[in-house]
Amino acid sequence: MGKIIASRLRDRMIVTEQGHEIGILYDLVADESTGKLTALIAEPANDTIRNILVTDKDGMCLIPFNAVHAIKDFIVIDAKRLPRKTQKVGMFAKNE
Repeated sequence: MGKIIASRLRDRMIVTEQGHEIGILYDLVADESTGKLTALIAEPANDTIRNILVTDKDGMCLIPFNAVHAIKDFIVIDAKRLPRKTQKVGMFAKNE
């Protein structure tokens, strides 16, 4: 990826490779010691997304930066790398 100013990314739509809307970019998280981006913080597109994906105490989705595939008009991510809320039941995981 090339260089882009972080302030130009704010309010950009985050979508999966299949075009499903995840939400709007709210902020970025960087590792203080290395300066590398570690996560995106997004306002979920709807309550379904908020209920499926891991969120912070304010209800914002936490997306690991390694899920990002491309940044252009949209931020495109790999849905398989999104952390989901799960409740372990025996050998299986169940959505909350």
